Amino acid sequence: MSKTAATIETRGRSDVAQTETAVPPRDDVARRAYERFVERGGTHGADVDDWLAAEHELVMLRSRES
Repeated sequence: MSKTAATIETRGRSDVAQTETAVPPRDDVARRAYERFVERGGTHGADVDDWLAAEHELVMLRSRES
């Protein structure tokens, strides 16, 4: 393997490792998304928005704790 290929491969792994640590556990996201659903009065149709917002909140919370 060339030096460049090894460097790219190593960078790829570290990027994946950083991404994996940044993503909160699925159960935590699901719990927060459900809380958002209840806070909105239980109206349907915004499940994806609730999920993405919950994931974002938890990522931001983790980054502040680090």
